[in-house]
Amino acid sequence: MYESFKKMPVFLKFITVHALACFVFAVMVLVPGMTITYNGEPMKSAELWDRGLALPIVFIGLSLAVAGVLLVKRSQYSRKFYSALLLLVMVVPYIYWQEYVSLIFGVAVSAAIIGYLFISGGVRAYFSS
Repeated sequence: MYESFKKMPVFLKFITVHALACFVFAVMVLVPGMTITYNGEPMKSAELWDRGLALPIVFIGLSLAVAGVLLVKRSQYSRKFYSALLLLVMVVPYIYWQEYVSLIFGVAVSAAIIGYLFISGGVRAYFSS
């Protein structure tokens, strides 16, 4: 896997490391006594569970970690899976909350990253090799 990671284009490495690092969020929610800052407010894992925030955080953390592994393994579905998760995290909540400024930002960032994943010659070459 390390050899595969070394062959990645630089920005794809950043995306992959970010996805793998999201596993830490899942661990922090699952380990009792750990503290996460949510909207500027520090909360213990028990508090996150009480407020109903823990399950989405665990889902996102584990899913993005899986996406990171799939990117390193050059899975044919990894870019699609990562793109779907990106939209789920960066767009869907803002539609639900009707936060249109954040929605525009989420759509722009998601479009740029998804465009990079599917249009960049370096990324396409990485996945075709």
